[in-house]
Amino acid sequence: MNDASHLALLAVDDQHPAPGLVWAYHRLPGKTPVALAPRDIDAALAMPEGWVWLHVDLVDQRAHSWVSHACALPASAHAILEGHEDSPALAHEDGVVHGISADLHSEIARQSTTIGRLRFAVSERLLVTGRRHSLAAVEEVHEAVAAGLRPATAFELFEAIVLAFCSSTSLRLAAATKRLDEVEDHLVTERLADERRRLKDVRRLAVSLHRPISALAALFQDEDRSDWKLSAGAHEILRRLTTRLERLDREVVMVNDRARLLQEEVAAELADESNRSLKALAVMSALLLPGSLIVGMFGMNTAGLPLTQTPGGFELALLIAGGATGLFYWLLLRAGANLRF
Repeated sequence: MNDASHLALLAVDDQHPAPGLVWAYHRLPGKTPVALAPRDIDAALAMPEGWVWLHVDLVDQRAHSWVSHACALPASAHAILEGHEDSPALAHEDGVVHGISADLHSEIARQSTTIGRLRFAVSERLLVTGRRHSLAAVEEVHEAVAAGLRPATAFELFEAIVLAFCSSTSLRLAAATKRLDEVEDHLVTERLADERRRLKDVRRLAVSLHRPISALAALFQDEDRSDWKLSAGAHEILRRLTTRLERLDREVVMVNDRARLLQEEVAAELADESNRSLKALAVMSALLLPGSLIVGMFGMNTAGLPLTQTPGGFELALLIAGGATGLFYWLLLRAGANLRF
């Protein structure tokens, strides 16, 4: 179910409005997650067991005040959800990990390569996510939760979202790698066309992915989490996410480096092909010079030109022009000129 359908369902609950809420889920231990109506959110948050997932549309400015009222989050987490800064971030306060992660935009008719931002605040029992554009990994995990996915904690739910982003990114990188394989095959078999457009598309994808992913990997890796008041399971999840993001960043760097090397090789091959064409034109022009000189001399409209009264003078002039061209060709060979193309 898409965002619009959830908004339509939530809009009918006029007695307990939740502006900006896209969907809400609650799971009790041993049970399947269930969708929450806005009027049931407060009761679910008050329960001592299970977890709650609130996903909000941050384009609606009223969502900020509603989240602040409904969720007991630290001030720094509220600042992340309400802010307009898009740089990746990761922080911790009072048992709540919050920050800005990356996700691919969700498009209806195609796979998007545009990077969006997912704002989040997660604790053992609560996950609040916010976005300004539909995001692919969030939608994927939402569909899985609606189909019966049962994460034990909110941290596991957050891990599922990040891993879904990593998986979809890996699929796009695999498609980009396949395009690079095709370009390389054309290059080594000398069936090279102008592949620069395809290589530029791959470079554009890799560069757009590398910036947020490398920043996220650095954040997860560099943070000293020893003093974070989290459970052992939460620390393990953050460690696994660190490893996965580092591996994904290496994949992006490998694709980017390979595309750049192929760009340089294709450019060199195209330049060599252009040089061969220019060399052929230069040699042909040089070989035609002696004949052109002879023809030019016999073509002067002046008195006293030789062979004008000689039978077969035209044929003899052609032989002289051809002989001059052959003599020039022999001289070029004696001089060591490489006439192979």
